Amino acid sequence: MPLTQPVMDETSVRIATPRAPVLSTADVAALRRLMTRGGAERTALLQAAGERPIRSAKALREWHELLLFVLAHPRDEVESSLASAALDRVSAIAAQLQTASSRAGDALTNSGIAGAPVEGSYSLALLRWLLRTWPAHLTLTQVDAPLDEVRDVLRTLVLPVEEELVDWPVADADELLASLFGPSRHRWISLLVAALDALDADERVREHLFARLRVYVRIDGAAATCSVTKVSVPTGATFFLRAGAIRSVDVAAIASMPAPRPVRLSAAAAQGLIDTARTVLATMERETDPVTHAGTASLFDMGRGLRIALYSLSASHRLAFDSYVGFMAFRNGVPLAYGGAWIFPGRSKIGINVFPAQRGGESAWCFAQLLRLYRSEFRVDRFEAENYQLGHGNAEGLRSGAYWFYYRLGFRPMTPALRRVAEREFGRLSRRSGYAVPRPVLLELVEAGLELVLRDTAGPVIDTSALTEAAQRLVVQRHDGDRARAMSHALRRVRAVMRSVESPASRDRWTAAEKHVLHLWALPLDLVDDLEAWPPVERQRLALLVRAKAGATETRHQRLLRKHRRLLSAWQSSLQSAGPP
Repeated sequence: MPLTQPVMDETSVRIATPRAPVLSTADVAALRRLMTRGGAERTALLQAAGERPIRSAKALREWHELLLFVLAHPRDEVESSLASAALDRVSAIAAQLQTASSRAGDALTNSGIAGAPVEGSYSLALLRWLLRTWPAHLTLTQVDAPLDEVRDVLRTLVLPVEEELVDWPVADADELLASLFGPSRHRWISLLVAALDALDADERVREHLFARLRVYVRIDGAAATCSVTKVSVPTGATFFLRAGAIRSVDVAAIASMPAPRPVRLSAAAAQGLIDTARTVLATMERETDPVTHAGTASLFDMGRGLRIALYSLSASHRLAFDSYVGFMAFRNGVPLAYGGAWIFPGRSKIGINVFPAQRGGESAWCFAQLLRLYRSEFRVDRFEAENYQLGHGNAEGLRSGAYWFYYRLGFRPMTPALRRVAEREFGRLSRRSGYAVPRPVLLELVEAGLELVLRDTAGPVIDTSALTEAAQRLVVQRHDGDRARAMSHALRRVRAVMRSVESPASRDRWTAAEKHVLHLWALPLDLVDDLEAWPPVERQRLALLVRAKAGATETRHQRLLRKHRRLLSAWQSSLQSAGPP
């Protein structure tokens, strides 16, 4: 085989040649295997690869991901320096490829490379942030909704005198937008958002109207900071895997260890963590509510170069029952994984998504550290991996083998029958090379979810979905479906209970966030028939609990809720005694 087309494998790789052959996707893939599995020659091969030209956008994307992996998992100072220097050259190569071919720009879109475009469909809230951050680089590229749907939405945004114009014959949504906002596509998105913001409506209505349009925007490559290459987070000293990666972990033992105290951050640094997470997810056309609607962020150093940022929803976006707390993990400052936990006393649902660039590292150890952090912060003893996370209705989750990732970490099915099936199939996977679990069996397994029980605890484990259904049933059965009447009754009752135990000075000092939480909890508290008969100390604790829900984070709220056995037992009783809807 000629030297200009080298073959890379795990024992011998021919990279350095007199003609400096082009680095191909196959070369990068082979080098990736070496970097993830170890090998004495990996540093020399990394250096040689960095000296070769790249002519393919696909190869550049994969090279970029490999460099991010090495920066997150360097064996020593030399590897870290080589990867850092090579990463500095990636954006220049991307610029050259895009100059040479417009197709390269399309191929590099959403690669996360500095200087490459980003394109996607985002929520109205995140789009506002994008407009504030990169106003000169944002363009509306596509409206995917049917034309009639676009007309319906835009009719609510124009002046009354213009309504007839919305129904004039046009070829498509682009022509309609041009007639309303002018010929500049660059201005369409800012004017559209301004029109939505001027609408006299609740924010939920604005989000709903915007979502109906199915708008796609593009951030051009000149916004170089909208990338994964350029992210910056507070880091400690670089950690080197001199002794190799940790492959086997005792998840329960690690999760039972206390977590470190949070890293001290300035307000600007905390906001920087939020901006970084938004940027990283936007480059992948992804969002999570705790990041998009973050009120604050905290950072924890878990050791071995791993730092985990927790993102708390702003009070106005919090869920009634679960405390939805998002996270993004960083290894030596490089984004590693993201996800979140839905926390309620007795259990926490949890989900993790390891970024493609970081797969093959210490995923199991990092996940154990994540459980350790959530358990320590929120006193969680039982974690659940929901069925969607495992692949139920989620083709990507099914293909990725997420079910067996959780199973290897100690998560198990919740019923004896499925436990036996999972144990049988896992045994076959372990013993038979190339074995594939039959699809019908796998679909049956992922439908039910998995759980990891760290400690059996006394007390009720409440299904918050059932609690939501009970609150809705209360509206229908006691108030004939009149939600305004139901809310008015519940608020009067709960406020009277609160006022009966609060001091005169604090009765009228409810912040906007606390009032919002009170509206969230009014109907669920109205399910408790004997609320007024509770001892004063229990009512005082309830008032503190409601106010804590509106704090900067929900950590204290969850700890207080866990201790309020009377409330949890009352909710459990209301669910047990409730009839069919």
